[in-house]
Amino acid sequence: MQPPANQDSKTPTGMIQPAQPPAGRPLRRRLGACSGHAASPRLEAAAALIGDESQAVRRALSDEFGQAGSDGERLLRRASRSNDARIRSHARALLDGRVWNAGRLRFLRYAMRSKINLEAGLWRLSSLERPGFDARPYRKALDAMAREIVKRSAHLADPLERGKVLVDYLGLELGYSGDMESYSSPDNVYLHRVIERKLGLPLSLSALYSFVARRAGLRTGIVPLPGHVMLRLYGLRENLIIDPFHGGETRTQESLRAYLAEHGLRFKPLWFRSAPDGDLLRRQVANLKNALYCTGQSTRARRLDTVLDMAGGR
Repeated sequence: MQPPANQDSKTPTGMIQPAQPPAGRPLRRRLGACSGHAASPRLEAAAALIGDESQAVRRALSDEFGQAGSDGERLLRRASRSNDARIRSHARALLDGRVWNAGRLRFLRYAMRSKINLEAGLWRLSSLERPGFDARPYRKALDAMAREIVKRSAHLADPLERGKVLVDYLGLELGYSGDMESYSSPDNVYLHRVIERKLGLPLSLSALYSFVARRAGLRTGIVPLPGHVMLRLYGLRENLIIDPFHGGETRTQESLRAYLAEHGLRFKPLWFRSAPDGDLLRRQVANLKNALYCTGQSTRARRLDTVLDMAGGR
């Protein structure tokens, strides 16, 4: 929704107008007058439509109130206490959208940095799903996993052999694997939900393996194959590619080339090199956008376009 050319105009433009105001229930009576402060005519016109069942109107209101300042929040909070259940429910959904949008802007500020840390970025992404998110319990869970791997692999000298201990522990014993049944769920993107559910997307699981490995003193890289990210474990003289989505199964170069051919893709060396954290974070944002679209959260999905554009790529 575009702002009007003249914010002081008495007749707001660019805003869908109600066909008829609710009889006997003027806006300021329905929502409550803001003592000593009147909202702009544009916001009042928008507030009059809260509760409208049209999806087009609801999308427009989501955009309008997502960008509105304190006046918009006051109107929404008053509407959220309306006697009309439909108005009340819609207003609360709009308030939730404002919180999500604020989290998106905070994430955008981080994603635009020149130097990105993938783990820090994924914790910030988790704050979109859970306002006021505290990553400390989840960091402690990763720390505990790493301590167990260190204990179990203390007698091994080759990092690659220690890496196999990590794979067996996370993939076989703890059961971290891909979510086959609800692949497009946002839960498979948010790192904290992946830790809780032990299910995720290829990138989410590869990131989790990598974060635990780093804590255990192991070197890894994330291999950015199209459609299916995998993890590289480094040894003293060789490295190993494993697939966390399938419980840590080993993959050969030949099997990866066959995967590309099966999907009509030509080999590109870039896909077999460890990807930088910034690229991986943008890819995870794209995964979240797709998951939100698939679960009917199209407004939130569209707002991630800004993150993808300003952080350097789609």
